[in-house]
Amino acid sequence: MANKKRYIDVLSTKLTFIEDNCESNPTFEDILRFMNGKEYRYSEKIFEFSLLQTNLQDCIVGIIITTQDKDIPPIRNKKTKKYSQVNINPAIQGLAFANIFLYDSHRNIFLYEVNRNGCFPKQFSDFITAKWIENNADTKFVLSFPAVLRANEYQRMLQMTYYKKITVELYRPNELLNCFDESTDSIENNILKHNLQISTQSNADTLKLEQVAMGKRINPMGLSHSRVQGLIDAVKLNIADRGFRNNIQTLKVEGYTGDAEDRALKPVDILADTFDEFFKITDIQLQSDVQQGERKLGIENLYTRLLPELRQLTR
Repeated sequence: MANKKRYIDVLSTKLTFIEDNCESNPTFEDILRFMNGKEYRYSEKIFEFSLLQTNLQDCIVGIIITTQDKDIPPIRNKKTKKYSQVNINPAIQGLAFANIFLYDSHRNIFLYEVNRNGCFPKQFSDFITAKWIENNADTKFVLSFPAVLRANEYQRMLQMTYYKKITVELYRPNELLNCFDESTDSIENNILKHNLQISTQSNADTLKLEQVAMGKRINPMGLSHSRVQGLIDAVKLNIADRGFRNNIQTLKVEGYTGDAEDRALKPVDILADTFDEFFKITDIQLQSDVQQGERKLGIENLYTRLLPELRQLTR
């Protein structure tokens, strides 16, 4: 039987407490154990959190089951082209999706399955925050999941003194519109959203944004540092971190460092930073469950394979 790939985001965790009290503040491991068995309504979805048994040292494995009971798409007859409703009772039933995860508490590494129909990392953070506040109103925090980087290309970009060119190429713009909130909070978010809307209206398969400074003689300041960095962050936070990493075809910056002896133009490929990892599960046309056992085995085996590199990155 054929297999299908389940892509994984390799993340870390960052807890920022409103009132810092090191003696009483929970760790992310504490929070995961607190979340076991919790449920949460998020728009058209219901999230259910469960921890699973694992023999991996210093690791916690769990799964988030998403039940979608609203905005359910229709069935279409391939011969007659006619539509019909899915035969379920949304009062007690819904479509089920899953995100398996693994947390290495010793290295602060968080492997999280990408599932566009499931729970995005940002939604997972909202889920945790909402349930925690219900029971622990005195301890407030902000939870985020920064990506774990391999080549440190992002830091190379930040160290550049002159930006000559930035290139952003996004695949299937129509899939990315929902990555942005109705009211965006930055110029760069608005730029991306506006161009995605235009590309969708044009029925484009690819959106390419490119900004170029003609050179130091004509443009001694180069591209705006804040705008270049803001655009990179907007793509990473709104698209990559929401489960659409594969829709980013190109995310590159070209420029110069401050080293007077090094006048060569330096290309920085932001995508080279990120892990592009997956495990495989059986490809079943009509599924009867979320293949929890296969997902668990897949993410555990992937973690074991990545562990030597993760040790190098976190030592």
